[in-house]
Amino acid sequence: MFENVIQGIFSAAFLASILRVTTPILLPSLGALVSDRAGVINIGLEGLMLVSAFIGVVVSAYSQQWFGPEVGQAIGPWLGLVAGVSGSVLLALLLGFFHLKLKADNILAGLALNILGSAGTVAVMYELTGDRGNTSTLASMQVPFIQLPEFINQIPVIGPFLFTVFDNQSAMTWIAFLSVIFVWFLLYRTPFGFHLRATGENPAAAASVGIPVIRTRYMALMLSGVFAGLGGIHLSMGYLTLFQRDMAAGRGYIALATPLLGGNMPLGTAIASAIFGFFDALAIRIGTLQIPSQLPQMIPFVATVMALVIYALQARQVQIIRAQRAAQGTDFNPTYWRVLQRLSVLHVVLGMIAVIGIIVAISLFAAPKGFGGEAEAYPLGLVVAIASVILIALNLPFISHVERIRQRTLFSGVATLVTLGAYLTLFLLLFRPALPLAIGGGLLLAALVWVMLGGLNLVRSAPTGAQPA
Repeated sequence: MFENVIQGIFSAAFLASILRVTTPILLPSLGALVSDRAGVINIGLEGLMLVSAFIGVVVSAYSQQWFGPEVGQAIGPWLGLVAGVSGSVLLALLLGFFHLKLKADNILAGLALNILGSAGTVAVMYELTGDRGNTSTLASMQVPFIQLPEFINQIPVIGPFLFTVFDNQSAMTWIAFLSVIFVWFLLYRTPFGFHLRATGENPAAAASVGIPVIRTRYMALMLSGVFAGLGGIHLSMGYLTLFQRDMAAGRGYIALATPLLGGNMPLGTAIASAIFGFFDALAIRIGTLQIPSQLPQMIPFVATVMALVIYALQARQVQIIRAQRAAQGTDFNPTYWRVLQRLSVLHVVLGMIAVIGIIVAISLFAAPKGFGGEAEAYPLGLVVAIASVILIALNLPFISHVERIRQRTLFSGVATLVTLGAYLTLFLLLFRPALPLAIGGGLLLAALVWVMLGGLNLVRSAPTGAQPA
């Protein structure tokens, strides 16, 4: 069973599931990005998603009574979507009223909205259905699914793969990824986007040239409410037809981190959301094993913590490189330090993957039955733990002190080859080649990555005047 799960991860169906579970992370993340760029953080995304999800289900269910079965079936999903998003926007405006008008603390006001969304939906749900868990007694509807033309499946080589990934995806998934383009255009190709970014970067300067700061922030919060509402609709009407208590399950909080990890850019936010979607889909896939449900459920949140650690480490390393730039003046070699920064990112990522190995080892020891029994799980867990500790030790010197990459460039290269080579070897073994061939291929690919990132140039041309930070 464990082998089947691993093989299922490397498939078009798994990629399709990543798109599906990325949607309720990406949509509120775009909302967080818009509000962040305006200088007003929307902490209440979790509550907004819950309220939208609940209102959408209720309105879509009752629309069949209001307009009759035929008309209700046709307009119910879209009426629920509009109602749910409208409720989310109203709550976002309420947050703006408390923070921008009454000068309440933005964090506390956002947390209050999250509590209101969690408790309020349960209270109203109990009044309507007599159930505090879900709305299964309401005949709610789904947002339609998009079917691809059959000729795509007939395209040689890539056709079946693309068809499996994108066919029969919810319209909300298409809306989510098209919204990335919309947000990019809004922020960087419209006067409103310029005003919004100016408001967030320097509100005093923006006000001095006539930009209405308060109004712009209200509009940013409204857009944030729209995207959070769409994310909530996907949860309750994308693939399900009911609302469950606290079904946002922390996605609103994860959405607060993704813009930071994506460099506060729409495309970067989408990539960061897809990474979280991968871990979410991975948790679902691993959940088919006979292990405690708490282990796979914690994977997305562990990924969030690790991502924030990566962000903090990278921010520190950028500061070090900027200090070097200031110290060296005209002798500063930007190409050299760009290579150094890329290699430092690689060491951070390799170290974090090894941390995942530690978590896997703990899981093997904690729930051996899900991995073939104690006879198989314990030795494998011990091997994974020891290997992970060694790989962390190899990369830790270059994570804690980025300048060591240039002081010990060859050692950095060896650490990269060993660590990345081990990961790539494990990946190649999934395709069942001979062990020596997998090892050789893994090391060769690792060397190629190191060279492409500039490691060979780093060995050849250390800049003059580069002193340890």
